[in-house]
Amino acid sequence: MLEILVSGLIVGAAYAALGLGVTLVAKMSGVVSFAQAAVALLGSYTGLVAGTAFRLPPLLALLVGLLAGAAVGALFGWIIARWFQGADVRIRSSATIALMIGGLTVGARIFGDTPREAPSLLGGHTLALGGVTLDSGLLAALAVSVCLAVALDLALHRTHGGTRLQAYAERPVTAELIGIPAQRLTVLVWGVAGAISALAMHVVMSATARNANFMALSLLIIPALCASLIGRFQSFYLTLLGGLGLGILEALLLSIPDVAPYAQAVYLPVIMALLLWTHRKEVWDGQRG
Repeated sequence: MLEILVSGLIVGAAYAALGLGVTLVAKMSGVVSFAQAAVALLGSYTGLVAGTAFRLPPLLALLVGLLAGAAVGALFGWIIARWFQGADVRIRSSATIALMIGGLTVGARIFGDTPREAPSLLGGHTLALGGVTLDSGLLAALAVSVCLAVALDLALHRTHGGTRLQAYAERPVTAELIGIPAQRLTVLVWGVAGAISALAMHVVMSATARNANFMALSLLIIPALCASLIGRFQSFYLTLLGGLGLGILEALLLSIPDVAPYAQAVYLPVIMALLLWTHRKEVWDGQRG
């Protein structure tokens, strides 16, 4: 049972980190980014390929991946800010679907469908806990996801730049009138979210069960969106808890042989339940009417 819990927490930490990128973009720019998995993959795969080609140390290759993820995220953010800034939120969210398709198409063309293996964050050192041998790099992933949630929350509520971002997110037109650079802030938010997402994807790929190809890994946007939905696209802490909870739930389902083949389908009922609960008042009022 301990092994299931730990494996669920580690995978859940990656879901949470990817969901934090989605939440950051949604909270600060008012758009649900379906493109985060594409950004994450383009960043992490760039780091892995560069690490192999130039024989870089794992942490340096990870840094390259984070920078690439930030660059791709910033590019996508610039596209949204340049051509869709004044559009309805549904149009902007739909635009991210186009960016997702474009990013995945380009990535699949460049990187192919060969599965990639990401090295452990801390060089494969292990730690024994309750009879279970754990990769310390995977444990570090859990710490990273927690630190990301705390850092993002503090940065938005305790810094001058965070105050400006929140002012823009709540009143974009007013923020622009008083001189807050809306386009640059949007690009910055997407760039930071891209780096976070690339880190999350590296964590996922460092787990042996997730050494899938480029297109298969793109489906990780589903648990990321689910975790962000649990946080209502606003709360970093709830997104963190949601991602960890989803990881544990998936690990429990994978431990049951008869259910394991369908474990990945658990997100559909979870998403439907969350949407129904969120809009329960409207549903109940409609039924009473």
